[in-house]
Amino acid sequence: MEKKKTIFISIFATIGLLLTIELAIIFFKVNFNEQFSASFCSVNNLIDCDGVAKTNYSMFLGIPLALWGMAFYLLTLFLNFVHLIQNKFKNTIFDVFKNPKSYIATLGLISFAISICLATISIFKINKICVLCFITYFIDLFIAIIAKSNKSFFIKDIKNTVLDFIDGVKKYTLLFIAVLIAFVSFVTYTSISMVFSPQQKIQKSFEEFMTMEKNKYAVSGNILGNPNGEKIYVYSDFMCPFCRVTNIMASKFAHEQKEIQIIHMNFPLDTSCNQYIPHTVHPGACTLAKYALAAKKQGKYWDMSNLIFDEHPSNEADILYLSEKLNIDIAQLVNDVASKEVESELLKQIDTAHQKGIYGTPTIVIDDIPYMSAMPYYKIKTLYNQAKKRHKKAQKQ
Repeated sequence: MEKKKTIFISIFATIGLLLTIELAIIFFKVNFNEQFSASFCSVNNLIDCDGVAKTNYSMFLGIPLALWGMAFYLLTLFLNFVHLIQNKFKNTIFDVFKNPKSYIATLGLISFAISICLATISIFKINKICVLCFITYFIDLFIAIIAKSNKSFFIKDIKNTVLDFIDGVKKYTLLFIAVLIAFVSFVTYTSISMVFSPQQKIQKSFEEFMTMEKNKYAVSGNILGNPNGEKIYVYSDFMCPFCRVTNIMASKFAHEQKEIQIIHMNFPLDTSCNQYIPHTVHPGACTLAKYALAAKKQGKYWDMSNLIFDEHPSNEADILYLSEKLNIDIAQLVNDVASKEVESELLKQIDTAHQKGIYGTPTIVIDDIPYMSAMPYYKIKTLYNQAKKRHKKAQKQ
């Protein structure tokens, strides 16, 4: 009977291992490869392994569930054949495994209980089903049933597992503590760094800035950062939602990096001033840009810019009403907005953007290299550090 149990457990654990390897491949493909092709188990909106793998529910403690599954099946195979190791290496640490089938039954039961929770989330929360995942759920149950003791409904197996675990910890306390510290350190790292989930990492990076009602890094005046610092240019449109997010990121970056200066450049997606775009995306964006440039003549460029980004004025009356908060000369502001000087400055910034090949916002220019579209905050820091390394390398040569 024990021999048959060993055989069947080996078969199901091997199948489960192969399935979780495939699930891990799917996970890393959809999360790390932007040009991935749909998996064979992504059939429609309901039967969609790829869709499930993209969600936050495909991870636990920053580690893909597929890797947890692989660990379970590998542990099951180890426990299934640990008696062979015990026969070869007697009076060693392997002797702590007194009831390996009970451990397999208990772990299988726990895994199936977790699987029920995951199946519920998949059906009612995500509204997508991963067929391969569901197969592993049943495999967990089969393994538990096959491995369990015949005399009770898992009670004996759970009891054996708990008592043997306590005895093992008492006997190898230092080793247990070392393993526990290593495990906690690893899951802490994966949870914080999100190294296995770049999509979630990007989303989390944006959340900090998207949920910020006011730019808490905002400055007053015409200069953001070190006046003598290395210049980083940010091309944006005051009506672009992600431009506001990028503006807050740039403000935070200037606050943290004392060696840079952020230069804001206007590229309104509005054909009333921008001849380089095929059609207007944000009507009125040119007017908002003019008000920021007009405020600059009174030393209030960043005051006005942040005001516009935060308050979202829809017309000139709104802007003038909000401008009263800035302690600014409203009459001069209105005159400057209509001046040729402000219009010329705006057109000059738009021309500069066109010359650099910029056609959308937000765009950040670091070391004269334009990076178009919104980027997570950590990516901006990475690109800046890479530029610094290039400069140091060039100086050495």
